Amino acid sequence: MLADVVVAAMRWIADNQTFVLVVLAISLAIYKLVLYPFFLSPLRHIPGPYLHRISHIPSLDAQRRHKWIEIIHNLHAKYGNVVILSPTAVSCNGDPKFINDIYVKNMPKHKFYENFRNHGFKDNIFASLENDRHVKYKRLVQNLYSKTAVFNPKNSSRQNVIEKVGHLIQTVYNSSVTGKEPDLRNARLALNEHGKGHALGSGKWFNQNNKKSHLGIDVYSLFGALAMDVVSAFELGMENGTHLLLSAEKRDILVPHRMQAGMVFWTTLMPRFWDWAAGEAIREASKQIEEWQLNLYAKAEENVPKLRDGENMTTLETFKKNGYKGKYAYTFLSDNIFAGHETTAIQLTYMCYELSRPANRFRQARLRQELVEAFGVSKLVNDIISDLEVVDKLPYLEALMQENSRVHTSIPGSEPRVTDKPYVVKVGDKDAVLVELPVGTQISCQPYSMHRVESVFEKADLWIPERWLQKENESEFEYKARMTNMQRYMMPFGKGIRMCLGMNIAVIEMKLALANLYWKFTSDICRDWCDVVETDVEVGNKIEIGSHYMKSSTDESMMTMVDAYTTRPYFDECWLEWLDA
Repeated sequence: MLADVVVAAMRWIADNQTFVLVVLAISLAIYKLVLYPFFLSPLRHIPGPYLHRISHIPSLDAQRRHKWIEIIHNLHAKYGNVVILSPTAVSCNGDPKFINDIYVKNMPKHKFYENFRNHGFKDNIFASLENDRHVKYKRLVQNLYSKTAVFNPKNSSRQNVIEKVGHLIQTVYNSSVTGKEPDLRNARLALNEHGKGHALGSGKWFNQNNKKSHLGIDVYSLFGALAMDVVSAFELGMENGTHLLLSAEKRDILVPHRMQAGMVFWTTLMPRFWDWAAGEAIREASKQIEEWQLNLYAKAEENVPKLRDGENMTTLETFKKNGYKGKYAYTFLSDNIFAGHETTAIQLTYMCYELSRPANRFRQARLRQELVEAFGVSKLVNDIISDLEVVDKLPYLEALMQENSRVHTSIPGSEPRVTDKPYVVKVGDKDAVLVELPVGTQISCQPYSMHRVESVFEKADLWIPERWLQKENESEFEYKARMTNMQRYMMPFGKGIRMCLGMNIAVIEMKLALANLYWKFTSDICRDWCDVVETDVEVGNKIEIGSHYMKSSTDESMMTMVDAYTTRPYFDECWLEWLDA
């Protein structure tokens, strides 16, 4: 009997195949598009756009088109602290509890990070997903990067920073202040496809008034050179690092680094299609970078630094000592050098740009006043501030650093982690619902948005360093409480055990560079490069993120931030003029 029913059913299906396929397709569509997202999904109570519930495509496409950071920011403004990004991902904002739970308590990294491996997909600290593996790597070298080690006069790291900042000052003096060695190479650099030299086909835009001094200089390339010189010498030894500040031609290596950095979407989320998406130029840039890196390491292998009593080994020698040799050691170095030079250059570029805006002239003057009070007046061309301890404690310089890393954080994009156990989030305010996120849910905070929580940072989009200083009639207790609260929302170097390994050297490098620049010089935006927005208001307009804001040739438009995991000025340049103070 049952067999007859089955046979009859099979015959009916065979005779009505089209109808059956249509019914199955409709049923599957109803399940995927209605039943699962609204009734069965564990994320069904997380607010957000419908398309984000049913597909990963909106998320991937927005990242590909460099619009994702702004979209997430707007989603939080519309829906609240927790929003859905895809069928398996949520974003959290507005409460430091999320930073603490996700990053300080160290949820595992998402596979997004594993594609930052180098030299044949070899693992490194940043790319390691498992917490125990990350801790194993980090323990080998973390003492080298401690603040105590960086400041210790027995280690070359201290002299390294001072020496390279001296090279920076000399370059600014020769190229801009005196105009003896004008920055013509960057003015007509065809390799920078976004730059003014490439767009106009020559360097004729540069110095149209034929000035003899106070010429424009591309500080984005300049600070990239500084950071590369510092980090490479730190990793390999002072005698083995780069000397980009001393050679304009050698700075060309920064361009392929930028080209490859622009591929972060394909590197992290679509690695199988990387070669196709890159095209010939970027594939060649990638090969050029690896060849350049391996030549740098080969030199360091042949020229092992001789250590003084009490001096730390280099990062390379430390890894070799612990059994990581050849490309298994180089992968760690390449990650540190690539990320270390890029993020520092971004911070210094936006800092000097902000200080050079007409609205911030009084802030530049205030910084100089603080420096003169601490170190006197610079009298000789070769004078250099070298007291790291004093520089590190200057209150207004610290306020500038905090505000710049808040507004122009080098990595504004989401830092994806994965829940390793069920995690409960509160959705809504009045009719709050507790939602349990299952194991394996992608969860993240976006620094760009955390740094703009309006209830904590008044006028959050604007660059106001004074928010980090003690207010008039504010008690010491109130001030410290306010600082503590703001810091709970800050994550410019990440948070928790996974935060930036090179933070201490990056911070003092930036502080010493800024201290020396504004102790000796003043800066202004180069008017050959852009139309400068003049204003009497003591707060400049918001600098937007996203290419659709580039609607004019003003400095504010030219300094639009790229909407990407790691940002940068969209035009990959920033031209400033420097004068003797």
